[in-house]
Amino acid sequence: MLKRFLKSIFDNRSKEDLSINVLMVGASGVGKTSTLTAMYDRFNKIIDQDLELQLIPDDETSNKLNKKLIELKKQVATDFIRTRPTVAGTKNFDEFKFLIAKDEDSHNKIELTFRDFPGGYLQTERQKVKDWVKESDVIIIPIDTPSLLEEDSIYNEDANAPEKLYDIFKSIKGSFETKNRLVIFVPLKGEKYLDGKLYFTNGIRDRLEKEFSNLIGLFKSKALKDKIALVITSIQTIGDIKFSMIEQDSKGRPLFVYKKKKFGAKYAPQDTEQPLKYILSFAISEVLKKRGGLNRTVSNIFNLDREFVEALQEFSKDYKQDHNFVVLQGEELIQNNLTNYST
Repeated sequence: MLKRFLKSIFDNRSKEDLSINVLMVGASGVGKTSTLTAMYDRFNKIIDQDLELQLIPDDETSNKLNKKLIELKKQVATDFIRTRPTVAGTKNFDEFKFLIAKDEDSHNKIELTFRDFPGGYLQTERQKVKDWVKESDVIIIPIDTPSLLEEDSIYNEDANAPEKLYDIFKSIKGSFETKNRLVIFVPLKGEKYLDGKLYFTNGIRDRLEKEFSNLIGLFKSKALKDKIALVITSIQTIGDIKFSMIEQDSKGRPLFVYKKKKFGAKYAPQDTEQPLKYILSFAISEVLKKRGGLNRTVSNIFNLDREFVEALQEFSKDYKQDHNFVVLQGEELIQNNLTNYST
């Protein structure tokens, strides 16, 4: 799918080929839809208008994200939020479709399809999950950061399912050898752990590498290390609400408590655009390697498409790399530099 997509950008092939499939893989209630909503909202706030680049949802996606955005903003209006590390999440398989383009009528466009499935499928529908993984070009693994870090990670398996993911990916290891892929670990709800001086520590990264060591080891194996770009990018899903403590309900079950950072707090996610920067940088890197590597001139390849590619590069070039934002492997698969090719 990705090879056809990359080729079609310059060959004017069918719309179906102008696509990147992004699979969001995580346990129920980890915050996958919240992350996608925050990413969309953040993109619109930070994009340089001179780039003439939009992230355009289709009507169904727009309705779903706007509804979720209202829910997230309401959360900030409350003093405390209490959740369980295994709260119910998506009930059904869902797709969120976007165009990356100047506008809907532009000839130059990329279709991004984000797929989200119920976390319970990791146990009950493993074959479906395996098939979706095989079809994907990018895999996002959202991680509930408080469950990862608090109480010596005792809630991590319930909330983030590292061993379930390892078992599934290991069983289809051969499919990862067929094409380049991008895998992004996205620690969510990181407000507490990225606040003040804590931002300049490696706490999230170090614990993630420990708790997901089997899965990371699989991706770093000899057979896969040249095929997979592996990234950690931590985000603050809401911004002005952070983890506070763990309480127990009347039955002794844990409740994770979040509270406002300050009076008058507002919905203010941070760094939620970073996964998209990595995704687009990876895609354009693949384009340049396949089209520029044969010493064909950029002017002959791109024509009017050059401006579109340059806009994508400009947006994606400054993905964060520090402390808890790190490329663990395969940076050569996500670097893109148009000046490396003749004009």
